[in-house]
Amino acid sequence: MTVQAAEQINVFWFLPTHGDGRYLGTTEGGRPVDLPYLQQVALAADSLGYYGVLIPTGKSCEDSWLVAAALAPITRHLRYLVAVRPGLQPPTLAARMAATLDRLSEGRLLINVVTGGDPVENKGDGIFLSHSERYEVTHEFLEVYRRLLAGEKVDYHGTHIQVEGAEVLFPTVQRNGPPLYFGGSSAEAIDVAADHIDAYLTWGSRRRRWRKSWRS
Repeated sequence: MTVQAAEQINVFWFLPTHGDGRYLGTTEGGRPVDLPYLQQVALAADSLGYYGVLIPTGKSCEDSWLVAAALAPITRHLRYLVAVRPGLQPPTLAARMAATLDRLSEGRLLINVVTGGDPVENKGDGIFLSHSERYEVTHEFLEVYRRLLAGEKVDYHGTHIQVEGAEVLFPTVQRNGPPLYFGGSSAEAIDVAADHIDAYLTWGSRRRRWRKSWRS
């Protein structure tokens, strides 16, 4: 069997919204986060031809949506991979935020679906669900979110999420919304990826056997 290589590889850089330093994994020689430095990193990545930048999420980081909104106007081609948090925000709000930022960035928004893995941080955000329940929420969230960005008016009654007459009035630049990225190595995570996700994020050393087909 012959395996064809991808026509191109999309290379991302990283926006250090929790601070930056000379030595990976330590604060030695670190510098604080400020807007001029983030602008410098974004402009450099844009001019060097990087496809996009990952903006991390969590209590130790500046808010990824506000950072992307601040940097998109000063760049021309760079895409911004920004997190949505099922269970922390409702799918209707996330869809409206995505539609707005996709229009403001002229179609340069990418979405990183983050279910959340740190129990301490989850509790600090008011999330007390088990691992399986969090992925149930993620599945229901994406059922509603994707339909909204496809232009549907949605009624949905799930175990965790219920909406009636939900809709997004102003469409995205990218058809059916920005592409969805997602990472997770559990069986529940892989099921969510197979059902909903455009790009699966994983460590290069890991190999998994898929149990479902990717959506076309």
